[in-house]
Amino acid sequence: MRRSLNTLLLLLLAAPAAFAGGVPALESLDLPLLRQTGLPAAPYVPAPAAARSGYDWSGLPAYVFTEQERLSPPIVDAIDRTGRTLDVALYNLQIDDAVAALVRAKRRGVKVRVLFDKAHVLPEAGKQIKAVIDSGIETRMMNGRGGTGAMHCKYAVFDGTLLQTGSANWSGFAESFSYENVMFVADPDIVAGYEADFEWMWAQARPPSQPEAPAAKPSAPPSDPTPDVNFNGALLPDYVFSPRGGTEAAIVKAVDAARSEVDLAMFTFTSDKIMEALKRAAARGVTVKLMLFSGQKFPFFGEAKASRMALRFKDGRLEKGQMHNKFAVLDGRLLINGSYNWTVTAETANTENTIFTTAPEYVAPYKAEFDKLYSSAREP
Repeated sequence: MRRSLNTLLLLLLAAPAAFAGGVPALESLDLPLLRQTGLPAAPYVPAPAAARSGYDWSGLPAYVFTEQERLSPPIVDAIDRTGRTLDVALYNLQIDDAVAALVRAKRRGVKVRVLFDKAHVLPEAGKQIKAVIDSGIETRMMNGRGGTGAMHCKYAVFDGTLLQTGSANWSGFAESFSYENVMFVADPDIVAGYEADFEWMWAQARPPSQPEAPAAKPSAPPSDPTPDVNFNGALLPDYVFSPRGGTEAAIVKAVDAARSEVDLAMFTFTSDKIMEALKRAAARGVTVKLMLFSGQKFPFFGEAKASRMALRFKDGRLEKGQMHNKFAVLDGRLLINGSYNWTVTAETANTENTIFTTAPEYVAPYKAEFDKLYSSAREP
């Protein structure tokens, strides 16, 4: 992560005029961070198609928060730029434009593989998932570990070069009803880790037409071979996967290293070990702010109040919507984000994906997003 960020900063200093196009772009530090000041975000404008030897992510946003922008246009644009490979792991899919983009990619010769949660394929797939299967795109499905969990990941890898992940499924519900986020990441170490995770899941998955086909037995998910995210002296992985890949332990390690503030936006939270880490943080004077979805039960209500944590609950954007984010910002310096709810199921049964980063172009906007949502959340 540090190597990629240094390269990015050198490019920005060398050629600032190249990033003045008015688009909140992956390669631009300035426009996305303007959102913290209350200035209106620039509209999403796809970059022009051009002949390119590798994947071109220019013009794609570093992140999207669904109450500010639609998540589907940049996802569709990112798909339309692929020229070689596209690996997609989705708990659910309900966006017609994304399906059409996947089909276009296949037709122009891209090797497209899509992995779904088994419960969203059998006994009956939804319209969009069925369309992917019927198109001839290579499709597989899987449960989590032991047949009880879910394939809960939400990510895509474009040409082995760019990663898109976050809390959001590719669905209209996520786009229009809920508070969600997606982030685009071009760090080669992180992208390589996600490619390894996809191959690991793919080997255990089965085609929808052959639910009993032979598949690899469950094993430990891939891990970051060079964890180098330095947070207050604690070395954390750039990425970590579930089940039983060490996500909970990495989060506990991060919380135990926090010195001033833990800001948590979480759909559901049931992990005893992480709660104990938060209680330790509060006891040593760290400000702990918990913002949870109002539609989920919180088993640590009494403990949070007794530890003087600031606890609030947040509804979705529209009726039946959700506060579906799964991110935390620690000391305003570390972002933890991905598909992983802080739950026992996410740790032990589901396949999940999580990123740890201290890159300011992600941390600062997510901190601003937390503060904005928290300010309108209700106290119990």
